[in-house]
Amino acid sequence: MIGQLCTCDVDNFGDLLYPVIFRKMAEKLGLVTDILPISFFEGPAPSDACYSVKSINEVIESPDFRIDHLVIGGGDILRTDLNNIARHYYSVFEKRAGNHFLFRMKKIFLGRQHLRNEFIKQFMGYSPIGPFILNNANYPRIGSILYCSCGVPFRFPPEKSRAIREAFEAASFVYVRDFQSRYKLREVGVSRNIEVSPDLIITLSDFFDRAEERLKGIDLLAGYGVDTSKDVICIQSCPQRKEKEGELLNQLTALKYKTGAEIVLLPIGYCHGDDIFLQRLAERSGGSLTCIGVHSVYAVISVLAACKLFVGTSMHGNITALSFGIPHLFGPIVIYKAEGFLDIVGLGADFKLDSWSQLADKQAMVMGLPQDYFATRAEAAKKAVYATFGKLIDILKDSASQQNL
Repeated sequence: MIGQLCTCDVDNFGDLLYPVIFRKMAEKLGLVTDILPISFFEGPAPSDACYSVKSINEVIESPDFRIDHLVIGGGDILRTDLNNIARHYYSVFEKRAGNHFLFRMKKIFLGRQHLRNEFIKQFMGYSPIGPFILNNANYPRIGSILYCSCGVPFRFPPEKSRAIREAFEAASFVYVRDFQSRYKLREVGVSRNIEVSPDLIITLSDFFDRAEERLKGIDLLAGYGVDTSKDVICIQSCPQRKEKEGELLNQLTALKYKTGAEIVLLPIGYCHGDDIFLQRLAERSGGSLTCIGVHSVYAVISVLAACKLFVGTSMHGNITALSFGIPHLFGPIVIYKAEGFLDIVGLGADFKLDSWSQLADKQAMVMGLPQDYFATRAEAAKKAVYATFGKLIDILKDSASQQNL
């Protein structure tokens, strides 16, 4: 059995896509076997992703559970900042605890930081380095460890350099999704071969036909009252500070007037509060903007396929748009992974806004490009991913063949 360890238990579009696309890619390249999505919380994956998640702690601790290979990734998960990881999980932790008396009392008297510490203690203790960096030598019931489509968001702390280096040197395969991530691993002394290719999700359009998804998306948009006879511009944003929220609203209102398009707001990161922020923005617009609150990863794919332009702070919103050959722009967000993605797919810094005030000019720029501009770059990126992913699959196939001898 193959396990896939990633953050597929949080309500976030890109994180939920990894097990879906990993399985489809594996099958396309001839590996048909059980692949078990693994994360902290056990149960059905959020957003109607249509798979179940196994608890990593149960996998690690159960004496009767063995995994032939553990694939770690994808996502921005090669990190040691436990507090920040736990912060992303707080709402899930809180929801699962429900009205438990002890949880409510601790929340009142000890605050959220204490509960984040509780989460770290209960769910992340299986690895002394970080929850998604495992040294194969410490896990006798895991046959091999491979890293797939991973990002390194921050430089590693010096005190963990040796442990990180040893973990990656012991891995059977390492594939990171941008050159910045490889540099950070080299910085702590990882000398082994590190494959660098675009994010795995760029292959999405090989499994979800844009024409079919577009028709589904048009039906969904019409159900929200969107005039689908017009061009549709799709906007996504994580919550913005109050002054930035006002700037975004003004820019979107002006863009609608300038283009005559329908402008829809699409939450993608429910775990980050996208839905609350974008619904408030729609309400402030007085009906000029429509929030499309579809709570399914597959519905999000369909809505994106129906759009003429996507602008968002979500990397996987941009990756999905690129995969479909749809013009897109990164919103203003201070994350290195955006620049890393734009660089590796041959787009560059011009496709990221420094502020929302650039929206009209950037929109004019991307819509003035040749019709196949994004599609050709998507095909080149997919070709690179297939070459790298094929090497990972070869390792898994070779091992399966040896076991059958």
